Amino acid sequence: MKAQRKALNRRETYWEWGFLVFIFLFYLIWSCCSPFDSAPDERMRYDIPKFIYETGRLPLGQEEAIRDEVWGISYAFNPILSYMISALFMKAASIFSKADYVLLMAARMVSILFGTGTAWLTIKISKKLLTGSYRWLFICLVTLLPQMAYTSTYVNNDAMAIFSTAWIFYMWILGLETDWNWQSCLGLAVGVSLCTLSYYNAYGFILCSIVFFAFTCSFCTKKSPDFKTMWKKGLGITIIVLIFAGWWFIRNAILYQNDFLGMKTSSYYAQLYAQDPFKPSNRMTYQKMGVNFFQMLLSEGWFHNTKYSFIACFGYATINLPGPLYHLYLIPFGLGVFGVLLRFSALFRLRREKRWVKKNILHLCMLTAVIIPFILSAYYSYVSDYQPQGRYILPCLLPAMYFVVIGLKELLLPFMSEKTIIWMCRGYCVVLAALAIFSFAGVFYPAYH
Repeated sequence: MKAQRKALNRRETYWEWGFLVFIFLFYLIWSCCSPFDSAPDERMRYDIPKFIYETGRLPLGQEEAIRDEVWGISYAFNPILSYMISALFMKAASIFSKADYVLLMAARMVSILFGTGTAWLTIKISKKLLTGSYRWLFICLVTLLPQMAYTSTYVNNDAMAIFSTAWIFYMWILGLETDWNWQSCLGLAVGVSLCTLSYYNAYGFILCSIVFFAFTCSFCTKKSPDFKTMWKKGLGITIIVLIFAGWWFIRNAILYQNDFLGMKTSSYYAQLYAQDPFKPSNRMTYQKMGVNFFQMLLSEGWFHNTKYSFIACFGYATINLPGPLYHLYLIPFGLGVFGVLLRFSALFRLRREKRWVKKNILHLCMLTAVIIPFILSAYYSYVSDYQPQGRYILPCLLPAMYFVVIGLKELLLPFMSEKTIIWMCRGYCVVLAALAIFSFAGVFYPAYH
């Protein structure tokens, strides 16, 4: 039996590494075939690593060299760690060639590697939470979603944000398993630091991490309640995050008159330099028009557009999949949500037999991490700039797909045998791979070549 189990584990490991190689090559090929600035704001984003590469220093948000002539601002007001890494890759690549395409691909390699890193973490998470074909369904839903693949191919902060959420997700699981030993605390601190320096729409994971750590460290350890350990380890995590990520906000506060997030200063320069229709004071928002928030979500199409572009929307929101293909994603997603609702009490009930249910606390935290990006994106569209784009809610990708898998399992088990469901999962994994390849080869590539 031991020899058989070892052989199965070895074969599973081969499949996992083979899949990671496939994902890396798939993202790389897609990136190589993407013309420059064929993705959302890539030119504005690429200006920052290019500036760092050429000058050897970090830019100010208002510098004319990187300021967009339409919007009047740059992405340098936001955290730029991903772009700093891109600049290092460009510097290394320039040893061999200074051709524009080589430097661009060096900058894009950061997103490719973060995307592949997300795939690696997804595999590790699946081993902790799921079994057999269910875990492979989860892996394929995350890594082969066309929008996820596309996000991993151009210069952006989103790929790093998704990677950081996957890292944090994995550390939540390890924290529960180890009663938050110092190794898992350090891992959580690194994940929160990366998330802090990525994109604001991923900050829901930071909030959830604070609540999840404080509660589980206090009430779900062997010595419960244990507030002393929670405060000691929580302080350690906070210090590490301040060291790794605090420098950026201190820098902002010094440069932008105590505006540590840079948002107010960004709005000031947008009002100063943007073209008239794009000045903050001239943008017509649904809030200014007096439209009800929920009317924007439903009647005005925010939810509809966000839903479809979460699955696949390429270029400057101009290239979509053929309409019927979206239903190959939406129907399983809908069934998964329905399955979760049917088993809501079993999945989210926090106490059972006078004990805290660790996995359900994790489930509730994951559900919160799914909801927050929707709220942030919708609020931004309502009060600032109407952009119903699915890429803004991608930080919810891993927990959302976990719930889809769990929901499908709970929904189908009463009506089908385990063996039938396993073969359905395998078949759908093949469908997901085919759809991902078609999204690139049959939709994106012909649009530009």
